Amino acid sequence: MRIKILVLKEWSELFRIKMVVFSCLFMPLFMGGFAGYMVWQGRALPLEAQAALFNAALLYFLILPVMIPVTLGVYSVVGEKEQGTLEPLLATPLSDLELFLGKSLVAVIPSVFLTWVVFALFLLAATLMIPGGIPMGILSLPWLLSIFVLSPLLALFAALVAMIISSRSTDSRAAYQFAGLAVVPALIPLIVYSARLTAVDLKFVAIEGAALLALNAGLLYLGIKIFQREE
Repeated sequence: MRIKILVLKEWSELFRIKMVVFSCLFMPLFMGGFAGYMVWQGRALPLEAQAALFNAALLYFLILPVMIPVTLGVYSVVGEKEQGTLEPLLATPLSDLELFLGKSLVAVIPSVFLTWVVFALFLLAATLMIPGGIPMGILSLPWLLSIFVLSPLLALFAALVAMIISSRSTDSRAAYQFAGLAVVPALIPLIVYSARLTAVDLKFVAIEGAALLALNAGLLYLGIKIFQREE
């Protein structure tokens, strides 16, 4: 219940800032539109080439849940430091675990929601653009698991990285830049795999998912340890 109250409070404050709303909406629409354009350009190509384009488009929908939480997660602590509103929050009965989880969910939930909505719009557009609809076999189980399983884990990873950096920073601009660089390692396996122009498989999803689960658990533990609430 306390985490829910914190999340609702953070959303009510964050989404009053026009730049935050613009940042959250622009990138999903831009990447979704670009992915749709790629598929439209290859609508008359053979099935193998279309499958390669869909595989490349998948990367865009796995970048989104990493990029959006950086904007929301970094602001969650360093922004409150700058505005002087962090101290009253730390005086509440919220534990460090509840604080970190709550503020992480503030960034994760909108990121995953926007990713899934834009992905659904992309599928609808692709169905309308490709003669005969999306060919059978392209939307495989591993493909869909990448969107619906890996994207929340990637979003949580990015949010926790942003939270840790934000909690140890005093300048929001520096925190944004550093957090943006810090989440790049999570995308390297996706970029390498996408460059192979082959469809993702269950082995890749399982390995990436297990790695992200371990990283997220470690980051949550690390974040709570270095938070230093008293400071």
